[in-house]
Amino acid sequence: MEAFLAEALPTDERSRVFHLVWTSYAVLAMTDAGLADQPFVEGPNRLERQLADVLRAARATGELPAGLDPDCEAARLTAVNHGLGTSVLVGQRTPEAAQAVLRYHLDRLFGAEDAAPRA
Repeated sequence: MEAFLAEALPTDERSRVFHLVWTSYAVLAMTDAGLADQPFVEGPNRLERQLADVLRAARATGELPAGLDPDCEAARLTAVNHGLGTSVLVGQRTPEAAQAVLRYHLDRLFGAEDAAPRA
């Protein structure tokens, strides 16, 4: 899961350009309902569904605490990841610091008792 989410962070020039283009479309979709209705919104929806499926499987095997909602946790992880990507783009965090925050959230989600930021 960490590798899957880390792939979406802008850690090199190629992924930085992808994030800049995606963010530009996101801003346009906020003011153009037609754009929001197009496949643009399906990308994040597909990501959330994929994450929720992985979380459901983890819950079924006991890796994820039973009381957590996979759909809500997938939405949270997607939002955290998008926010971390933006924080890298604007220079608030380094890619390594963003990955450490992501790791922290995943550790807490999967019940690591000693979860602490490592950046």
